[in-house]
Amino acid sequence: MKTKKLLTPWLALLWLVVGMATPSYADDPFKLGQPTPEELKMTTYAPDTSAAAVVLYDLGESSFLFTKGTQVQFRRIVRIKILKKNGLDQADFLVPYYRQADGKKEEVLNVKGFTYNWENGQMVKMKLDEKAIFDEKQNANWYLKKLTMPGVKVGSVIELTYTIKSDFIKLLREWEFQQTIPVKWSEYRVGMVPFFEYSQVKYGVHPFHIKDAKIERKTVAVTWQDDVGITKIDQRGSLSMSVVQYQWAMKDVPAFTPEPYLSNAKDYVSKLEFELSKIQYPDQAPRFTSGDWESFTKELLKEEEFGGQLANPAFLKKIVAEAVAGKTDSLAKMKAVVEYVKNNMRWDGKHRIYTDNLRKAFDNRQGSSSEVNLLLTALLREAGVEANPMLVSTRDNGRPLENSPMISKFDYVIACASVGGKNYLLDATEKDLPFGMLPLRCLNGKGWVVQAPAGKWLPLTGVEKNMQMVSGRLKLQPTGEVTGTLTENFLGVPALRTRSAIRAKGQETYIKDFVNAGPDWVRQGVKIHNLDNLQESLKKEYELNRTGDGAAADLLYLAPMLTHGQGENPFKLTERQFPIDFSTPVDETYVFTYDLPQGYALEEMPQSASITLPGNAAKFTYVAQMVNGQLQVISKLNISKTFFEPSEYASLREFYSRMVAKHAEKIVLKKKS
Repeated sequence: MKTKKLLTPWLALLWLVVGMATPSYADDPFKLGQPTPEELKMTTYAPDTSAAAVVLYDLGESSFLFTKGTQVQFRRIVRIKILKKNGLDQADFLVPYYRQADGKKEEVLNVKGFTYNWENGQMVKMKLDEKAIFDEKQNANWYLKKLTMPGVKVGSVIELTYTIKSDFIKLLREWEFQQTIPVKWSEYRVGMVPFFEYSQVKYGVHPFHIKDAKIERKTVAVTWQDDVGITKIDQRGSLSMSVVQYQWAMKDVPAFTPEPYLSNAKDYVSKLEFELSKIQYPDQAPRFTSGDWESFTKELLKEEEFGGQLANPAFLKKIVAEAVAGKTDSLAKMKAVVEYVKNNMRWDGKHRIYTDNLRKAFDNRQGSSSEVNLLLTALLREAGVEANPMLVSTRDNGRPLENSPMISKFDYVIACASVGGKNYLLDATEKDLPFGMLPLRCLNGKGWVVQAPAGKWLPLTGVEKNMQMVSGRLKLQPTGEVTGTLTENFLGVPALRTRSAIRAKGQETYIKDFVNAGPDWVRQGVKIHNLDNLQESLKKEYELNRTGDGAAADLLYLAPMLTHGQGENPFKLTERQFPIDFSTPVDETYVFTYDLPQGYALEEMPQSASITLPGNAAKFTYVAQMVNGQLQVISKLNISKTFFEPSEYASLREFYSRMVAKHAEKIVLKKKS
């Protein structure tokens, strides 16, 4: 790149983006190394007196360097006040950074830290020792810089600063304004150069206190190489450009508290994310890295580490022939191929989009989600089944953005196959997955089918029905003893969860743990059926026993839901800011039949109840009745709507409150005189 001033159209483009230049940054309210006496003496944080610690100030700055190619430099300064003992863990810091085998890398530099304490009427300062900073390798590419601030105790103020230089310009560093403790002030600044355009996505409900931008004319140092004969010579110079200085700030941000049935905190924490969408250096044609879904799909299909892996599956021909031998219709072939991959490939637990070498993964019989399911896709195609890879954002990764093609919003690959006009979403990473069912981690809105020419969104739903049904025949004795036999049947996600728990512990250990049903109940004679027959319901049969008193009682009390009642309402907050995500429909049925002791009469019995939310989004029915001289209790819960908005929270909370109250009601029998 030769040294020159930027062309006038670039400057005009910047003015169109930001309009007239806005005022400069607000005065920096933070000075490194200068905590105030008020901060040191602070004992509580007034907006949240329960806070164990508070971020007093958090500043991040990103800028671009051109002296070693193009790099992004990120600098952070953070100051935290420790208020309570359970806030001491704020002294531990983890700084992730990334490296590739080709030499591209991130470096964490200039790490400095201080702890300040107020002792005997004056400030005592302790410096972070460089020997207390460690590097830890997480996997092939990710590393952690780990440190713990020195001398931290209740009342301390800690301060840390560091710089990250990155060769990866595609992902400009995100910034979280909200944390698990309150944040008094959080600010992010970016000096955006005209060569790059980034998509910006804001998350969370908290407004900006400052949202600003201004144009500054800057001259930056650059290096490049010129060809001189057969050698290359490093050249140095400068480049004049118009830089847009962005500033975002939030103040008095409350701590983020995870709530039940929240798919992922990443979707709701107040933060900014960026992804490169366009590159254009002076005198060069623009190169779009995302932009629209059609371009996004075409690029992925051409990408050597993605679509290119499906282009030459010749090594799979013999394997496919053996896997589908004797199968004539496409559906049977599809099932056979899925079983082959499940039985011959081991998932290494990693969520990935790309793969370096599909053949190598196959030879090793092990791989990431991309390698297992790209192999599945290639095998299906070789078997004559229409199949395409499908990008998924797992629940831990957050929901994908349907209006913005950002590859960082996906972290997983499955296969989408079509037979007879019907789509089948397939994942071969888990042996306990029935055909056509997705693991719970993948049930996260929609996925993107990478299919020429433009791709498409499809909802992430499987063909399997989710169901849990428990039935029991029991006998109540005059002493209060309860004995009987129960059968539990599971389909879909409940079956997968149970099978996974059994595999993780081993069947023998699982049964030993299952036998202990609590202080009053004991399970015996546990039998598990259809553990390996994935297309059938998983079944558990066992005897249930509760000991009674030594003599007959005048009054007998029975909680008829036994060990299966909804013991508490998961929705405890009076108000909720975030949606409720059940991930899958819920279908739970409990039927218990009791033989009552002779010489006793029903004194109290729960009234039947039926609760329904608008649009039949959820329904709970409860019936307690005498049938042919026996007591029968039936409880049914159906939740057909998997995603509830915050505006629906109050009615859902009340729904659960009434169900909990009904399950807690007891049956009372009185001894006849």
